[in-house]
Amino acid sequence: MRELLVIAKDRVGLLAELSYLLGEENVDIESISADTVGKEAIIHLVVSDDKKAEELLRGAGFKVMRSDIIVINLDDKPGELSKVAKILADDQINIKNVQLLTKENSKALYAIKVDKTKKAVGLLKVYL
Repeated sequence: MRELLVIAKDRVGLLAELSYLLGEENVDIESISADTVGKEAIIHLVVSDDKKAEELLRGAGFKVMRSDIIVINLDDKPGELSKVAKILADDQINIKNVQLLTKENSKALYAIKVDKTKKAVGLLKVYL
């Protein structure tokens, strides 16, 4: 799965503009997180069509980067994310970003971006 990272000047209405552009072209936002660092906004997006979304956002003048993410399925109970983080740490795999996508029926879906995706997928097969 791919994640889009959008970097833009932070301003009022930025999220409204991004979501409108995607919505008008029927690109569904499946997960989003947004932060500001100084005067910049950093928006992480998982969408239904990452190639189309990237094209739309670049066309509107946004700086967009795509990267691979791993979606893992964990039991929704204390300590489960810690198990995954330890598996990766023990194999010297750095977690660059983690997002909770959804919780439902005692399960939690997380999106994880790491520095060694292929290796991490092999280690986390039981959670995929």
